[in-house]
Amino acid sequence: MSSTAPAAVAAPKKARAAKKATPSKDAAPKAKRGESQRYKYSELNKASLTSGEAQHIYGVIIDATFPYKTNQDRYICSLKIVDPSLYIKSQKGTGDSSDFATVVLYAKRFEDLPIITRLGDIIRVHRATLRLYNGQRQFNANIFYNSSWAVFPQEGAGHGGASHSGKNYSFEKSEDATLANIRKWAQGYFQQYNVVSSDLYVPLAKAAGQKSDFDVVAKVNQVFELDEYTNELRLRDGSGAQTWNVLALKLKFPNVHAGDVVRIRSATYDETSTQKKVLLLSHYSNILTVPANSKLAKEVKAKAGDEKLDKAAINGVNATVLTEVDKKHAGLPVHSLLDLFHNIETDKEIQSKDTFRTQFYVTKIESADVKEWTKSYDKKTKKGASFKGQKGNANAIYQVQFLVKDVSTQFNSNTYKVLLYTHDGLGANFFNTPADNLYTNDKAAKKLQEYSGLLTKFNSWVDAVVERRNGFYFIKDTKIAF
Repeated sequence: MSSTAPAAVAAPKKARAAKKATPSKDAAPKAKRGESQRYKYSELNKASLTSGEAQHIYGVIIDATFPYKTNQDRYICSLKIVDPSLYIKSQKGTGDSSDFATVVLYAKRFEDLPIITRLGDIIRVHRATLRLYNGQRQFNANIFYNSSWAVFPQEGAGHGGASHSGKNYSFEKSEDATLANIRKWAQGYFQQYNVVSSDLYVPLAKAAGQKSDFDVVAKVNQVFELDEYTNELRLRDGSGAQTWNVLALKLKFPNVHAGDVVRIRSATYDETSTQKKVLLLSHYSNILTVPANSKLAKEVKAKAGDEKLDKAAINGVNATVLTEVDKKHAGLPVHSLLDLFHNIETDKEIQSKDTFRTQFYVTKIESADVKEWTKSYDKKTKKGASFKGQKGNANAIYQVQFLVKDVSTQFNSNTYKVLLYTHDGLGANFFNTPADNLYTNDKAAKKLQEYSGLLTKFNSWVDAVVERRNGFYFIKDTKIAF
């Protein structure tokens, strides 16, 4: 899909005001006597190009721009959609992106257009006009006149969870089967085919040589909170390239998580960045999540692998995340320290859970003496004693307090304690070395001293899973990445 959508079509002239009240624009057409009120939906390849009648369609989204403003003071969103009729029409059996129709939605307000964040979701459009554009079927829908849309998640049942134009939308009982059938077909379609063919995106290894905008399909290895408004996504694919970075506004792309495979629409190479590889986004660029169980997502994850942190590259110039969390927590949203320590009294979601993911930098580690990071733990008294003067390492545990800050708290005067207490097994692998008597194990003490320096180094960050117990947060299922 070109980054520039086709020019807006002229809106039909408004009819003279009727004397009687008119139904909402998403109401079903008035039925004849004895008939139920319902829309007649056309398959994408069978919709008439010659009738001039308004078209009502369902389609599976395989591409979408972010809504943006045109020169005519209108807003536009352009999508590629498919359904079984287009797939059969191709008779190639490839299931690639050459078999599609385009939907172009026009509106006078940004909020009247859909924000598409996931491939595979289902869109329903009422009262669109159809024409051929560059050999493809293009459905034009003027939301500012009388067209409407609704978007249904690919996963789910019924029509709950839909986003839609207008204050509400109609849904006929007869549509249950239509939605269920196309949803089932879409899931099989993504599992069987890559859908986004390789000629439609650029491998990261070749991104620096691009002179115009291009698409990328890659795995999000890390989501780093750069500031209060912006996340930095760390990207890898299977092309052998180093990690690339792209800035993603939290308000614009709130649902991108570490471990996701994404299609980035209309990126450009940042030639001014010398410290790291950076992609730039335009106002119409989009970040679309690929279904996790799809063929494409599985292939990208298998080829991309995990980023291996090179400790020699930790220089304080670029923000570096020193740790990795267990894959079972990859889908957890990142909560700020402000949420965990200040908003707990008012946030019901935080109150109802005890395991969270958070990111912070370490300002100080207690104890300052690395040798005191481990203790001999007495299970009866539930207390730890120093190993100083002892020869053995009986019941050795880590007992370390990190004083931390993050973006949400960096301008207040508080510091926050996050604990690494391993007496119950939580966080036992954080340092990649078993707890021991550090007064006698010089090798382990030296390794931990190195970790201490890196953890407190400028621009070093910890991505951690923590568990709340008795008002304290304990690190678990997290380890330093080297």
